[in-house]
This record gives sequence, C-alpha cells and structure tokens, in this order.
Amino acid sequence: MKYIPVSDEEKNQKIKEAGGADIDDLFRSVPESVRMETSARLTPPMSEIEIRRYFRVDFDQVQHSFLGGNGHHHYIPSIINPLTSRGEFLTAYTPYQPEISQGTLQAMYEFQSMMADLMGVEVSNASVYDGSTSMLEAAFMAIRITGRSGLFVSDLIHPEYLHTLHTYSVSEVFSYETIRSGENGRMDAAYLRQMLAKSKPAAVIVQSPNYYGIIEDIKSIRSMPEMADVLIVAVITEAMSMGLIKSPGSLGADIVCGEAQSFGIPLSYGGPWLGFLGSSMKNVRNMPGRLVGEAKDTSGRRSFVVTLATREQHIRREKATSNICTNQGLMALRCTIYLSVMGKQGIRRAAERSARFAAYAKKLLVQSPAVKIPFKDEPMFNEFVIETPVPAKNVFDYCVKHARIAPGNIIGERRLLAAFDETRSPSLIEKWAVSIIEACKKAGDEK
Repeated sequence: MKYIPVSDEEKNQKIKEAGGADIDDLFRSVPESVRMETSARLTPPMSEIEIRRYFRVDFDQVQHSFLGGNGHHHYIPSIINPLTSRGEFLTAYTPYQPEISQGTLQAMYEFQSMMADLMGVEVSNASVYDGSTSMLEAAFMAIRITGRSGLFVSDLIHPEYLHTLHTYSVSEVFSYETIRSGENGRMDAAYLRQMLAKSKPAAVIVQSPNYYGIIEDIKSIRSMPEMADVLIVAVITEAMSMGLIKSPGSLGADIVCGEAQSFGIPLSYGGPWLGFLGSSMKNVRNMPGRLVGEAKDTSGRRSFVVTLATREQHIRREKATSNICTNQGLMALRCTIYLSVMGKQGIRRAAERSARFAAYAKKLLVQSPAVKIPFKDEPMFNEFVIETPVPAKNVFDYCVKHARIAPGNIIGERRLLAAFDETRSPSLIEKWAVSIIEACKKAGDEK
C-alpha cells in the first residue's frame, strides 16, 4: 500500500483530541527562539494527475488520444493496483463458499450498493461481462417481466452493442425494431409514438448519452401515454456521466445497464470490461447474474452471501435467468476501490472537469469555419460529433502525423467523435483544436 489517505476532517479531529485548536498548537512546546523563520513559500500542492504529468518528461512527445464511443480514458488512482494485488483477491472466481469468501463477498456487496446509488435504482447485480452483454441481459430481463418478446431499440445505441443484440436475435427468441433518430441527434419521439400505436413491445432501449454524445430525454419518453406497461432500458456506455447527469432511475428508467470501464479500469487493447445492471426490488427475481446480500452468521455477526440464486440455477440452459457464470470479480473490485477512493465529490469533480473540457473544445471549433459541429446546441456530457469538409480518415491521419494526436473515432466518411476526460489540460485541448482545423485545411491536399 503506497499511502493511507487522511481527510481534513480526520486531521482536525486528531488535533482536537490532542487538545489543540489548529496544527500550530501541536508545536507549542517548541520555544519560539529555536523555531526557524523563513520567507520561503512552497508551491501549491499538485494533484496526482499533475504530478504524473510533471514527471513525464516526454509528455509533449507521446501520442494523445481523444477516442471515445465505448472505452474511455480516465484517471486511475495509484492505490488501486497494489490493493487488487493483495493475496485475498488473487482469484476472481465466484465465491460460493461464504465461510472463506467474506472479503470478496463484501467487496461485491459494496460494488452493488455504490452502483445502485449511481444508477438511481434499488438493487444492482455484480455479474455482467461488459456493456454490450449487459444490454442484452437487460433485454431478456424485460421480456421475462412483461411476457412480450418484441423490443424497440434506438439507432443511436453504440454499433457494437447493436451487433451483439442482432447476433442473439438470429435465434428468434426475440425480435426488435429500430427507432430512427431525429434531426436533433436524439431518438425521434414522434416516430416512437407511431411505432407504439402499432404494437406494444417489452421495452424501449435507449442509450444516454447516446452514440453522438447527446443526452436523451428519458423523462419525456417515460411520460408518453403510449409507454404504459412498456419498460425503459437505459444504456450507459460512459459511466462517468452518472456523476453529473441525473440518474436514469430517477428519470423513469425501469432497468439501467451499461459499461463501468471508466471507473478504475485501464484501456488495454480491447479489454477487460465490466458490465453493470440494476433495477427495482420488485424485478429482482428476474435479474441475471450474481447478487450478493447481507445476512447474519450463527453468532449474529454481519456477513455476506450469494443470494436469491444457487449455483445450479446458472447451468439450467434456457431456464436460467443468465448463462454468464463469472462475476467479473477482479474488475468489480477495481471499480469498488475507485468509487471508494474518489467518493461522491471526487466523481462529480471528475465528471464536471470532463464536461468543461468538452465544452471548451467545442467552443474552439465553433469559432472556425473550417469545421462544422452538428447538434451543437443539444445537451452533451463529454463527447461530440465533428463534421469535416474532407474525408475524416485524412483528418485523422494528418493529426497523428503532424501533432501526434488521435483526434477522435471515425464514425462516418466525414465525421469524427471526440471524447474528453479530466486528465486533459487547456493547452492540450487548444493543440487538439489547432491540429483539426489545420487538418481540415490541408489534409485534402495530402494523400
């Protein structure tokens, strides 16, 4: 363990217990005559992000990525790696034997509690592979609850998630219809009403922020009279958004699912990932995966167990609520430590900083006639779409070659999706904007 963090409240409490009013009182026994007086002033303290940047002598030489869409780069506290390397966490296997797995079970219980709070739901599981399969599991859950096998799915859900859904739909266990997007970059509410008038699905599945980075109006969807007895499945690919935007559950979503990679899990060439899923207690019997509950042992002490499902339940083929038998223990542990260390204020500050950098970046590009920002007036979190006058690949290649910057995901012939996070600096954002503007002016002349 590299350090033990101590809050200001804890420091003040210790000073008070020692009989002092402030930290200077702790040194009152040292005579004034021997105390050193100096005019030296220390520089303000740096955050861990700033310290890392300070010691990266090659900071200006490395390639900076503004890729988003699914995996997102975020600050990962240094304390996570040594804690997850401790002996009691060497295996992520499902803890079926509670008498020897209390540490792992408690970690999963805390994970569920914190994720449920962020999602705005009553209960969360601790056992989904990744965001795309969590959406699929949520769809199956909605089908079990309603008894209907049709789904309405927004076309602004991440393409990889839609591919997963399509793969499973081939078995004809369920069917789905796509709800097109409107000119404002959100799901077309009028078209959704038309579709609901024709048939009633098990659920409407919507991603927010959606694939364009725009925040969907889940509350308005829930208030539609046509949505009576239809569930809303809210999908979140950028978990950090829950630190700033109202929780999907509080807006009316019945099932919330998505990807928690942003919480302490590094981007490592395509994985690992960490799915999450939450809902209300009335639907808990239809919830897939592992669920850890609090109980008491024979001595009346607080303890933790895998609850509401036996091991055999998950190998009952088509009768099981889920055939995913891993509990993603190690990744859930990383997420748990991250959320514990950051706390509510830390998560909110990281989310606010990410949103501010995205807003600043958009402001810089809006000022240039060389690029266009579609949906620029729609609410967003930390991602937005850029339209380029030349092929997006040309712009991407130019920025990588001349500025060592990956400006964003190529999501169309002339569209990029750029993502921002709390580790950025204003100067880097400005460098990013200049490189894109130059690329739009010059990339067309380069092969």
